[in-house]
Amino acid sequence: MHRDGTGTVARLLAGVAVAVALATAWPATPTAGQVVSLRTVRDPANRFTIDVPVTWRIQTSMTKDPTLSARSPTPGGQLPDSIDVILRDTIVPLSPAACVHEAEQVMRFAIHSWTDLAQGPQTIGTLPGYSRVYTWRSSTGDPRRSVQVCVTQGRRAFMLIGTTEDTPPRVSAGMPVLMRIIATFHPNPAAAPSATVRSSEER
Repeated sequence: MHRDGTGTVARLLAGVAVAVALATAWPATPTAGQVVSLRTVRDPANRFTIDVPVTWRIQTSMTKDPTLSARSPTPGGQLPDSIDVILRDTIVPLSPAACVHEAEQVMRFAIHSWTDLAQGPQTIGTLPGYSRVYTWRSSTGDPRRSVQVCVTQGRRAFMLIGTTEDTPPRVSAGMPVLMRIIATFHPNPAAAPSATVRSSEER
């Protein structure tokens, strides 16, 4: 496992745990119909943009994880489809593959077990990334399917997690939407962290 020696990777993984909790606990709302268009959402600190369906609910934060959460409307009693973006600045650069593999630590704690369906390099825009697709069950036993994608920008790591219900109809309808959303992710180069670590970051 890769370490930055200061706990920044651990905080990235803690954000993954929060995303897992939100993916299984966010209240559902009645559906408003099929998604037909996306809108661009900018993170509060202007570090990235991502396009999400116009009917989805958005929450952003500069101080808590995830940095951005988006949830679909769903019929009553069902869990929504979701996208979470977690951002961390590390002391040393972390490869996209290492970022995804490090997430296994918190997955063992948060969801205990899962089944990998696929993983490997994946390009997001012009950025090299690494993805993992896996199935798991929520604490209430609901079947879930998630895709994790990590892209890095120098010392900055972005983890995107898309989740839907692991049933044929929802996978068929939901996964293409999740991948379409992830494909629109665009980090802002002007907001990238400096190559030199400031003393305030070494905590």
